[in-house]
Amino acid sequence: MRYYTTKPVNGGTTFTCTFCEHSVTTLDFNNTNGNRRTQAATAINQHAASLHVRPWVPAKLGGRGAL
Repeated sequence: MRYYTTKPVNGGTTFTCTFCEHSVTTLDFNNTNGNRRTQAATAINQHAASLHVRPWVPAKLGGRGAL
């Protein structure tokens, strides 16, 4: 699931968190570390996961401890 929107900016793309105003641009990253879009998407997804998204935990079903 994507936790960001994208918008073109001069010479790059801005990735903005869908939960808050936090953003990064592809210009914040270095090509020597790989694709800038991939780095920006990873950074914004890590931001969302650490601050906004709770991990899904399955609820117990039944009275005998079965999932």
